[in-house]
Amino acid sequence: MKTNGRRQMGAALLCAVLLMGLPFFIACGGGKAKTEEAQLIQVQVTDDNIQMPKSLPTGKTTFQVTNTGTREHSFEITGPAGDQKLEAALKPGESGSLDLYLDTGTYRVYCPIDQNHGESMQVALVVHPDTTGSRG
Repeated sequence: MKTNGRRQMGAALLCAVLLMGLPFFIACGGGKAKTEEAQLIQVQVTDDNIQMPKSLPTGKTTFQVTNTGTREHSFEITGPAGDQKLEAALKPGESGSLDLYLDTGTYRVYCPIDQNHGESMQVALVVHPDTTGSRG
């Protein structure tokens, strides 16, 4: 009976020590999502197409969008992470950025101003799990 009581006391003590250390672990960056740096993706929107990667890993992402065309353009993305777009359209030569967390799946990236241009003004972006462990 005494051995069983010691085990229970030891287990209770271990739990107390672990719980006391939890706030320290969290404060020191124990959560990967909080310390993960965003991947920076350069995007060029021209009068004819959107130039950007067609495949990216999951995670925090910043799209740096530059209008290299001669008309006003914008940038919008729809998919598993929801719908996001630049706050304002970009005049020729202007740049803007859009931050979001990309979940695994397929996204539609397009210029909402040029929807009548069809396929040339949209990109199918495939987001795959980040298996490299190189970010964060």
